[in-house]
Parts: sequence; C-alpha cells; structure tokens
Amino acid sequence: MTNDNAWLADYIDQGSRGQLEAPPFASWIVTRACNLTCYYCFADARKRDPDELSTAEAKTVLEDLAAHGVFLVNFLGGEPLMRRDIYELIDHASDLGVYATILTNGTLVRNDTVSRLKDVGCQMIGVSVDSHDPEVHDSVRGKKGSLAAAMRTVRETVAAGIRCSVRLVVTEASLPAIPELFRWALDEGVEELIVIPIFMVGRAAGSADDRRADIMGKQYFAQALETLRELADPLGLSVPREDLACTIGIELNPPQGEHHHAGHAIGFERTTGCKVGRFAVNIQPNGDVHSCPFVHYNIGNLRRQSIAEIWQHPLLNKSRNEDLGCLARSIIHLGRPDVPDPTYGRSTEELLAALPAGAPAERPGLTFVSLDQVITPS
Repeated sequence: MTNDNAWLADYIDQGSRGQLEAPPFASWIVTRACNLTCYYCFADARKRDPDELSTAEAKTVLEDLAAHGVFLVNFLGGEPLMRRDIYELIDHASDLGVYATILTNGTLVRNDTVSRLKDVGCQMIGVSVDSHDPEVHDSVRGKKGSLAAAMRTVRETVAAGIRCSVRLVVTEASLPAIPELFRWALDEGVEELIVIPIFMVGRAAGSADDRRADIMGKQYFAQALETLRELADPLGLSVPREDLACTIGIELNPPQGEHHHAGHAIGFERTTGCKVGRFAVNIQPNGDVHSCPFVHYNIGNLRRQSIAEIWQHPLLNKSRNEDLGCLARSIIHLGRPDVPDPTYGRSTEELLAALPAGAPAERPGLTFVSLDQVITPS
C-alpha cells in the first residue's frame, strides 16, 4: 500500500467502526421507469414515480451529499438512461468531486451513449448480465436481444477506457453459467464482477414461499462464491469471504497490476457483511432514504433532511452497535427491519428444517416500527 492510499485505509477503518458522519457511498434509484421486466427486480421498476425528484432537486441532493463527504454515488433504476437529465446529473456530481458511476441494463445504449457518459465524468459503467446464455438472460429480462445489447455495452465501455463492472444476480438458473461468465468477463477486459444474492423483495416478493426461496437463494450464493474462488485462486485474484450472503465485489485485475483498484488493494474486503449504518444508503426516486437497496424501510427524506441527519436514524445507530445480520432477511422472515436476522450463522439444512412442514412458509407482513420503538443501545 502506498502512502497515497493511507487515507483510504483509515477511512475504511473508521467506517467499519461506525465513526463516519455520513455514508461514503449512496446507490440512487434516480427513476423507477424501466424498459425491461426482470422478475427479481428489487426496485419493482415499472414506470416513473409521480413524485420523482426534479433535476433541480436532484442537484440539490448531490450538493448535500458532497458537502457531507459522500464520495461515491451509483446512479441506477429502473433504467437510469430513461432519465433525460442523467448526463446533467452525472456532470454535476463530477463537478462536486463525487465519484459517479451508473448501472444500466445496456439495451438503451446508443452509438454515442458511452462517449457522452465519459465526457460528463462517469467513472464506471456497470452492466447487468444474468448468463452468457441468451435464453436464460433474455427470459429473466423479458426482452429478446437484451443479452446481446448488454454484451455490446460491456465491449464499448472497455474500448472507451472506462472502468467496467458486470453485475450478476445469483439464481438457480444463473448458477451453472458462472464459470463461463467469469471467463468471458476476463476475456472482455471487465475490471470488476459484482455478485449479488437474490432477495425476495420488490418484484421477487409476494409468494407464499418467500422464506424458503430466500434460504435457497443464500445457498446458491454460497455455491457461486466457492465456484468463483476455485476459478480465481489460480489467477492470483481474491474472492472475499462472506458469511452474511450480501453483495460481493471481485477485482479482476491482478493485485500488482496498474489498474488494480485502490479500494480493493487496501482492503475493501473488510467492508464485507452488512454495510447498514457504516458505509452505504439507498436513495429512492422521491428522495426517501432506505438503509440499503434491499431493505424497503424509510429512514428519512432528502427533500427535508440532510444526509448527515438521516445518518443518525435510530435504525442505523442500532446497526452500528449490534451485529444484526441482514436487515432485508429480518424483514423477509420476521416482518421487521430492527431485529436480528434469523438466518444469520445457520446452515441451509437447519433453516429448512425449521420451516413449517407440509405447507409454504408464509412470510409475515412488514411491521413499520416507529422511531421510539427502535432502541439505540447505550
């Protein structure tokens, strides 16, 4: 580690201890409008929300985030390219010194899209890919030709010299594709593979068997990481250990390579596990703030509050002081975001055995806990 990165290592340590005055990272669903219908969409993206932040309001939010030390904002959706002002927002974020990135499904990328994103300062383009097999990917997306468009976007991003990330949601259908997808990403020059377990939230939720599906989703995710570890180890690449079953970023550049990301080089792996209250928040199209993209529970609104004020919400303080596991799974299995995740540290066999026998393990309704019910430990 060079001295130039020492500040980042210290910053990560502070975040791990819950000592930051604001989150370093915000994922921002800038619109719920989308041209695809992915069955597992955590944002349940269909059409634009009527109270979506205007351009001026979104810029004000960016100024608040930058003023309080948020240095990375990932614009997502829905499909963020369906916002006509997305280039203007990324440009404004860049002018404020924010590391701006975007996550797209790739189907709306035209001849000049990647070059325009580069011109306004976009630092990374993430592309969602479910499988190298078009039958699998396109069936997930609900649109024929969507895999071809995603792969074309990856190639154009790499050719433009922009850092490229491929996002994979692990499902029973996508699990067999992981070795081929990993090799394809390496061959294309993709710099990061982000692996995400399926969460039974948003459009994926609503089945009477959500709890069983969530347990199996954790198992598929664990299998995916083991497969990736077997593929990555001989190449000198690191796949972080993850007991919680949460999003993992895998750097695909060799550790000593000039393009190896500084964050990975100094220990982003230490941020594995739940980032709630320590590293990240999720912003909704209307400025509502959720503790993470998969925890659909409102903790404030950036139309009325600063990010620093929201960062002190009792639920986040509780998460900083207690090892609660995954709050999304607390909701899926118990209907509350402020209680320990009942799947944390337990085996698949144990969890399945605990489900009601002979009938679907229905999930409880979400309990919206008032502020005075979420007790912050002394």
